[in-house]
Amino acid sequence: MNLHELKVMARRAAGRLRPSPGGADLAFVLPPPAAGGWVLDAIARELGARFTGWDIAQCRHGEPLPEARRYFFTHYAYYVAAAARSWRPHGAQSHVFVTHLEPEKHGIANDRLARLLRDAAGVLCMNRALADTLQRLGVPRDRLHVVVGAADSAVYRPHPRTPDGAVGFCSAYYERKSPDMVLEVARRLPHRRIVLLGKGWDRYPRFDELRALPNFDYIDAPYDTYADHYARMSVFVSVSRLEGGPIPLLEAMMSNAVPVASRTGFAPDVIQPGRNGFLFDVDASPDEVCRLIEQAFDLDADVAATVRDCDWDGYAARVRAAIAGAPSPATPASVQAMPREGAR
Repeated sequence: MNLHELKVMARRAAGRLRPSPGGADLAFVLPPPAAGGWVLDAIARELGARFTGWDIAQCRHGEPLPEARRYFFTHYAYYVAAAARSWRPHGAQSHVFVTHLEPEKHGIANDRLARLLRDAAGVLCMNRALADTLQRLGVPRDRLHVVVGAADSAVYRPHPRTPDGAVGFCSAYYERKSPDMVLEVARRLPHRRIVLLGKGWDRYPRFDELRALPNFDYIDAPYDTYADHYARMSVFVSVSRLEGGPIPLLEAMMSNAVPVASRTGFAPDVIQPGRNGFLFDVDASPDEVCRLIEQAFDLDADVAATVRDCDWDGYAARVRAAIAGAPSPATPASVQAMPREGAR
């Protein structure tokens, strides 16, 4: 998901956080203005709009923190920076949101991060594998909460799948998104229409090879049109090697596309293989991925129903429960009871 798309997400939720003149119940620590409307902005605004009864404040990373009883750091780097300043508000709780670990990118070694997270009241992880990793690094299990992502169920509506529907991918171009796998899948499925939705793919060194395939469509479109493009897809494929999410996986599943996803991020938390989609290892071969894609066209399941609880209301309820100290489900309850209705 690229910067333009994330800005649209942020604009949809804009204006929902209001500053508190005194000590707030919860203060969101958001990306700095230079980040330009990151997805973390949108998450905080969607959450703040649903934390009814709580006084909500916000500040940008690098600004003085407002007085609050609880703090929600939308990225672990912001919490680490506060800790480096020996920031220890008396009586306040710190809650830290973690999507995935990138020690090389942020310059924070995983073992150092884990030591600092031990002092947090709560660590909200976007997937179960991340929580397991942090526990192995020494973060107490009772501090860890698994809360998978969310998408707007009012925007991404289920559609009937068809045998000639598209095989869709959705991501901005990054090397960790396995661009060569996208190319190889498109080559091996000449009888399938392959749709790639995202930004920046002209930077892919082999993009000319990909674009030249007769069964391939590249769509660089505004984010607020993505629901229309998901409606063309019968199967959605995610081949990333490292994810916290990915959020497009939820958007596609809400649209009733059958997911075929690499075993990273929250894909294993929302996909039950053979029931509402398929999983493969990050080092799987293109032939294995193509085999699962063909199986996905034969799957008879109401995929959208399995992520019904992954809308913003459900997500906010789970995050609020985690911050308040109450137990919250690690995965949506609807995944546990899979409808087998003919939704194709």
